[in-house]
Amino acid sequence: MRHFHAPGRVNLIGDHIDYMGGTVLPMAIDRGTDLWLHERSDRALVASSENFPEVGQVVADVDATAVQQQWNWVNYLVAVAAAFRARGIDVPGVEVRVRGSIPNGAGLSSSASLELAMAVALNAVTGAGLDATELALIGQAAENEFIGVACGIMDQLAIAAGVEGHAVAIDCATLQVTPIPFPDDVAVIVANTNQRRELADSGYNQRRAACERAQALLGQPLVAVPLDRVAEAVASLPEELRAPTRHVITEQARVLAFAKALREHDLVAMGELMRASHESLRDDFGVTGAALDAMVEAAWEAPGVIGARMTGAGFGGCTVNLVQPDMVDAFTDAVGRRYAGSTGRAATFHRVASADGAREMAP
Repeated sequence: MRHFHAPGRVNLIGDHIDYMGGTVLPMAIDRGTDLWLHERSDRALVASSENFPEVGQVVADVDATAVQQQWNWVNYLVAVAAAFRARGIDVPGVEVRVRGSIPNGAGLSSSASLELAMAVALNAVTGAGLDATELALIGQAAENEFIGVACGIMDQLAIAAGVEGHAVAIDCATLQVTPIPFPDDVAVIVANTNQRRELADSGYNQRRAACERAQALLGQPLVAVPLDRVAEAVASLPEELRAPTRHVITEQARVLAFAKALREHDLVAMGELMRASHESLRDDFGVTGAALDAMVEAAWEAPGVIGARMTGAGFGGCTVNLVQPDMVDAFTDAVGRRYAGSTGRAATFHRVASADGAREMAP
């Protein structure tokens, strides 16, 4: 079986603006999805995962055009095959084995990682010759058109085009990817609230619809509204659209300022921008919740912290924390104790590093 790998991703800053065409700043991480695949002579897609032994081996139809409940997680693989076929690429029957090291439902893009592992594998076995951007678009199409989640392109493109030693600034309107060196003297700690979220059932789609309505009323992309016009733009909108619109406009400004601070190694500015981002996601966009807020508030007071915020779609999941490397143990001890005291729930901490994007592994 040929072996493929796709990383997960953590978004350093810029949440809920990718689907508005904004610039975001994620990092592919050294947790991901390993996928082994070989072709079959029939039209079956046969898959098993070490992470879901209770599901066992699933026999799906590689030509399927709709989700089948009994296929469970394998629907994501079928969705990628469907996205290839929609581009006129013939997909053979395949047997797939998967092992993932990303906590599911935690906001580190376990689903997008699975999609890109499958996409890079099908790209190899079909000889389609698609580049990283095209593979990311296939992953996005699989999620949008088959799974039914209206995700932006950030997760898939960060995973497809990641560069070890770098974060990547992604312009989600043009799909341009700009690697930015990430400093060696900053540790990245992902803190899992262990409160699962279900994106398709959460408030994600409603928030996106509100932003799109605001954009139509303003007649220009929200991410293009200058910061000095935010009050005027927000005041012109219906009450229920004002707060989410303010988040999108100000979050875009924060991403660009963070990218500048990252290049200049201005750790103080990076931390301040991360805090402002979390406060905006909490107060204006309303996607944090008690667990994420408790985790971030604990981090803001912890030893060694540079910056902390929720990451991903919200509604549970993870926070991203930048920490002085020699203070990681003290940081996680302090945050873990305070979070448990606030919520009665144990946190899980993962130190992650930047990684290269989805690829075939050497035999």
